[in-house]
Amino acid sequence: MINPRGTWTLFKRETWRYLKVYQQTVLAPVISNILFLAVFGLSIQRTIPNTDLEYLQFLAPGLILMGIINNAYQNPSSSMIIMKYQNLIESLLMLPLRASEKLLAFTASAVSRGLIVGLVTYLTVIFFVDLPYASVGIIVGSAVLISLFFGFLGLIVGIWGDEMDKLAMIQNFVLTPLIFLGGVFYPISALPEAFAKVSQLNPIVYMINLFRYGFTGFQEFPILPSFAIVTGCTVFVGVIAYLMLKRGYKLQS
Repeated sequence: MINPRGTWTLFKRETWRYLKVYQQTVLAPVISNILFLAVFGLSIQRTIPNTDLEYLQFLAPGLILMGIINNAYQNPSSSMIIMKYQNLIESLLMLPLRASEKLLAFTASAVSRGLIVGLVTYLTVIFFVDLPYASVGIIVGSAVLISLFFGFLGLIVGIWGDEMDKLAMIQNFVLTPLIFLGGVFYPISALPEAFAKVSQLNPIVYMINLFRYGFTGFQEFPILPSFAIVTGCTVFVGVIAYLMLKRGYKLQS
């Protein structure tokens, strides 16, 4: 039996958890991104080759998306680890909710956090950068889709991990390098050919390409294939997260 009230209650719990400490979960990443904007943007005054884009216009969408990615990932991953530390996993398993409803609650909260951070970052960035707008629909749609992907991924890592060290390991040695090498700070076409080809294996490259196109109209890879890759990756990690919840992987003793 579908339990919308229970799903909404779990969503509110997860959302209130990060809103209570908004200084850490919302304001801190925005300040970090503004520092990136200052260090990289204000020190590199040039245009992107073969375009009319100033470097700040190129950089800003990448920084906005970086905030979305990190926060959509961190919300469910940290929540699951905290519940394990507080011995609340049994309570989660006993909730009268289906695996799909738990998945919806966790990922919806992750998406909300990612979009809030992205919106606040955007509202701050536009004071410093004159952003163009090629497609508002692509901006919003790609932001939601990418938030979903990292919400699912964060939930997978949170279920898999049993201590904060594993969470930090994935964040520091996997996610952060993929973001930094995904074209946030530079066009992939500026890399040597060998490195450019390797970068094409990084799904974050296509996410940034899609999101940046929504603002600037600049694309390094065709938009429809980029959208297909991002959608396929999102469905894939979503299915894995659902199966882990359904089977109680590393949740049932």
